[in-house]
Amino acid sequence: MDARRTVKMVALAAARGAVLPLVVAFRAETRGADEHRLRTLFAGYSQALAMVPGLTGQLVRRAFYGAVLAECHPDSCIQWGTTFSTPDAVVSKGVYIGASCSIGRALLSEHVTLGSNVHVLSGKNQHGFDDPDAPVQEQPGRYDQIRIGKNTWLGNGSLVLADVGDRCVVAAGSVVVDAVPDDSVVGGNPARILRRRDPVSRTWVRPS
Repeated sequence: MDARRTVKMVALAAARGAVLPLVVAFRAETRGADEHRLRTLFAGYSQALAMVPGLTGQLVRRAFYGAVLAECHPDSCIQWGTTFSTPDAVVSKGVYIGASCSIGRALLSEHVTLGSNVHVLSGKNQHGFDDPDAPVQEQPGRYDQIRIGKNTWLGNGSLVLADVGDRCVVAAGSVVVDAVPDDSVVGGNPARILRRRDPVSRTWVRPS
């Protein structure tokens, strides 16, 4: 094991010790809580941790989320200002999440890269609006898991409400409302396929 990796492991171990009281407090507060209260309490912890700057912030977020998310791999990076809305999220090995992102019930596969100000929501049905006489906030919705495939890049400011396949690129500012197949470049609002990777030449080509 090289010295750099050893230093990283020691720093992460120290961060885990530092956030242990937060982890214990979170688990105590959420024991027996319903889903709404769990999400509300979790969001508060996430917002507080999002404000810790620099390398210290990266370490404490990695340590806390490693203990409370469905999965948060130690070889991942969560930058300043990024918040999670639910502990159901999965952050896999090699994931990089840029500054000021918002992550819902998402599965971020290995080596996914998010630019800054990217929003991965819990699907398109979080809020009901069928009853015109009831406030939208009071109408039931559904939180779906959104999967972002391996080695996919979501550009700055993109908004994702549907699954994105492996080895894809979502252009900056795009709004993804329909599932994106593997090996695609998409862009626009709503996002459409701009290029596909040819399986023979392995180069990007425009759809015919």
